[in-house]
Formats: sequence, C-alpha cells, structure tokens
Amino acid sequence: MEFTARLMLAFASVLGLAMTVWGGYYFVTALMSWRRPMDYGRHPARTRFAVLIAARNEELVIGSLVNSLLTQNYPPELYDVYVIPNNCTDNTAQAAANFGAKVLECTVPVKSKGEVMRFAYNQLAGRGYDAFCVFDADNVAHPDFLKEMNNAYCAGARAAQGYRDSKNPYDTAFSGCYSIYYWMMSRFHNNGKAGLGLSAMLGGTGFMVSAAALEKMGGWRTQTISEDLEMSVQLAMAEVKIWWVPLAITYDEQPLSYEISVKQRRRWTSGTIQIAHQYLPVIMERMMRKPDSVVF
Repeated sequence: MEFTARLMLAFASVLGLAMTVWGGYYFVTALMSWRRPMDYGRHPARTRFAVLIAARNEELVIGSLVNSLLTQNYPPELYDVYVIPNNCTDNTAQAAANFGAKVLECTVPVKSKGEVMRFAYNQLAGRGYDAFCVFDADNVAHPDFLKEMNNAYCAGARAAQGYRDSKNPYDTAFSGCYSIYYWMMSRFHNNGKAGLGLSAMLGGTGFMVSAAALEKMGGWRTQTISEDLEMSVQLAMAEVKIWWVPLAITYDEQPLSYEISVKQRRRWTSGTIQIAHQYLPVIMERMMRKPDSVVF
C-alpha cells in the first residue's frame, strides 16, 4: 500500500513538473508577444507566386476570394491563382473561371486538403514559381498579402504564416469565440514565438511555402487530415523556420453553430492524434541526437 502511494506521488510530481515547464514556456511566449514584430523591409516585387485554393462545393463563396487575390497590390504577371475543384457536385469550377482564376481540375481520387495540395504541387512544380501560397475557399485576402509575403521572402523566409483574422466575428457567439481564439493565437503564440526567435506554426490558410523548401522535403508529402500541423512538423524536421508575417492578413469565415464547430474540432483532433502517433517518436529521437530550436 505504501509502495503504491509513493508510486502515485512520484507520478504526480513528474506530471506536475512537466505541466509547470509547459505552462512556463507559454508564459514566456506570452510575455515576448509584446515585442514589436520583425520588420522585413520593403523590397521590389520579384517573387513569383502560385496561389493554391482547394475547393469542394464552394460555388457561392469562391468569387470573393478570387476577386481579392486578382486585385492584389502586386504585379499580376508575378502570380497565378489556381482553384483546384475536387469531389464537387456544384459549379465551383465554372464560378472560379468566371471570376478569372485558373482552374486545375483534380484528376485523381482525393480525400483531404493535403492530397489536393499534393496533386496541385505535382502539376505545377518546375514551372518557375518561387513560392506557393495556400488559402481556404471561403477566405478573403488583404490587398497587401502578396506584397508582404514578397518582403518576407526577399528577407530570407522560405516558409511563412500570415495573420489569420475573421470575416464574421459578430455573426454569432460561436463565430465570435473562434475569432477571439485566432486573435489570441496570432498575438500570444505566433507573435510570442517570433519574439523568441522561434518558428511560427502554419494555420491552415494564409501561409507561404517556398519551392526550395518543398523540394528539400521531397515535395508536398502531407498525409493526415491536419495538413497544416503536419507541414509545420515536416518543415521543422527539414530545419526550415516558419516566419511570422503579421502584415499578410487573411480574413477567414468562422463556424456559426455548435454542430459545425464540433464537426470541425473532431476532425482537427483526429488529425493531431495521427500526427502525434506518426511524428512524436521521430521528433524525440531527433531532439536527443541533435537539439535544435526549430524542431523544439
């Protein structure tokens, strides 16, 4: 009985220490979030972007995003907007084409956004693009998004996450809570990590990955349903830092109801578990063999 009590006490102590270290890390990043973000300067427009949008039954919303991308404060000859319709039962492809996007019909079976991105990358690799930007179909991009990503790229960024704002923070309590969550993630997580010189985390939309980084990783290789977190891990393992670019703003549409929120978070949680199972042992082994702040 005494042995069991001591064992439980030891376990509780180790768990408490781990939680203290984990909480301390977030406390430090929160303090560092008040540092001014890095200024990447103002550079001539010279980065050639391929903008990728995976779209499934997005006929009603795709136009706003395409329009915001085709009216960027960036030379139109330096970027192309590709909509990749997949598993659609509506007129997403026609709507995208009507608004001026290039339509890249998905000709292989796909079950996730990551698989759609892999198909698009395989089709576009070797066409002279310096970097790929990814958006969700229900987004709207700030007019300076590509200009700010160009500044970051010219300053040395080979992967970058922009600021994820909300289109509809006041529609319902749920969309409001989601908006607060993303504002806090941007301020206290990504901005705090940037203040410490650490790598940011990709947030699923409004991010950039260079062609050089993708080539270094062997192409677009995400397999789970949380392709953003998986790509973050793969970039870390390839020693590619994710830069934080808060002036590159994306406006994302947030869920309006509890039912939609639960469905979305169930998918995210499943993807996180998949990634933990697949990558945590590799990360731990890597950290023990070769400690690195990006991998950390």
